[in-house]
Amino acid sequence: MIARANNLLDAADTITTPTEQTAINVAEAKFARAFAYFNLVRTFGEVPKIDFRIETQDQAIVPKSTIPEIYALIDEDLQDAVANLPLSWETRFVGRLTQGAALALQAKTLLARNNFSGTLSAARMVIESGQYDLSVPYNMIFREQSENSKESVFEIQAHYDQNTRDVGITYANRQGLRGAGEFDLGWGWNVPNEILLDAFEEGDPRKDVTVLYSGQVNEPYGEDIPGNLDRQYWNKKVYTDPSIRASTGSRTGDWFNFRVIRYADVVLMAAEAANELGQTDLALEYLEQVRARARGGNPAILPEVTTRDQDELRQAIRHERQVELGMENERFFDLVRWGIDVETFHAAGKTNYQTKHRFIPIPQAEIDRSGGVLEQNPDYL
Repeated sequence: MIARANNLLDAADTITTPTEQTAINVAEAKFARAFAYFNLVRTFGEVPKIDFRIETQDQAIVPKSTIPEIYALIDEDLQDAVANLPLSWETRFVGRLTQGAALALQAKTLLARNNFSGTLSAARMVIESGQYDLSVPYNMIFREQSENSKESVFEIQAHYDQNTRDVGITYANRQGLRGAGEFDLGWGWNVPNEILLDAFEEGDPRKDVTVLYSGQVNEPYGEDIPGNLDRQYWNKKVYTDPSIRASTGSRTGDWFNFRVIRYADVVLMAAEAANELGQTDLALEYLEQVRARARGGNPAILPEVTTRDQDELRQAIRHERQVELGMENERFFDLVRWGIDVETFHAAGKTNYQTKHRFIPIPQAEIDRSGGVLEQNPDYL
């Protein structure tokens, strides 16, 4: 992705009379590069910064840059993306990158560095843009018919049928229920555990939207999930519509879009940043917006959070992120940036986890290919 973005940016530099569309294309490429580097820097830590077109393979052999240097590139790219991406697109460009997506990613990258004022500013620009809301019922967010809804800020598009199989994605397949026959839906990675189940408050409807249970009837499709599977719980947020499986002749969910950043995530980032900045009323307002949607009109569940104690509100917001975004690839990175990853893993019985595991090691094959220019992360030497 980074190489392709660099190639586009290099080509754009040769255009003598750039247009508004040129600026949008450049902004899209810079968003893609920032997104890729954000995932790299929070997964590996220091990585090589390659912000130029590679003509020969040896040009890619460069030493790692520091984490601040990588974030500086991310910041620069996202500033350009925010400035040049449109608020929205006409229907035929559904899912194309928007200013809201750039701002949401900007908020996420700033929050990773505890830049709360920057996070709140970027998140509020998304909120106040009027492009997104929490109108989609929680039990509909992850259904095929709700793709690219008002909840979606950044969503990777997938398309699959019996004639166009080359533009699907494998997100749902990796995490789909691992069974046999009609229930051979995927590889069964990234599954819920008891800790997540226990985190949901009594009566929280989000629990049964997040967790698929072996040996129970699956709503809303009325399927009897087999009870003899090798896991008790599965990620229901990637569970596909059985009628689409039948119509495509496929069980692996290649047509299922990947919701990368949801609007609720943006609202909770704003709540967290506001609380850390001492803006209690604003933090409570944003937190209640998310809980109100989850409540679904039932006043007997999910009572409104009213504490004005900063630490108590901090814990309430962290809890809300855990249950609202359960199984959506946020939890580990949240634990790391909060600095409670070690204690949380150890409390869960994962006592081999150490601070070095916040980053994973550089693959040895890549170090070998670089002739030693690329160095291993220090804690893994």
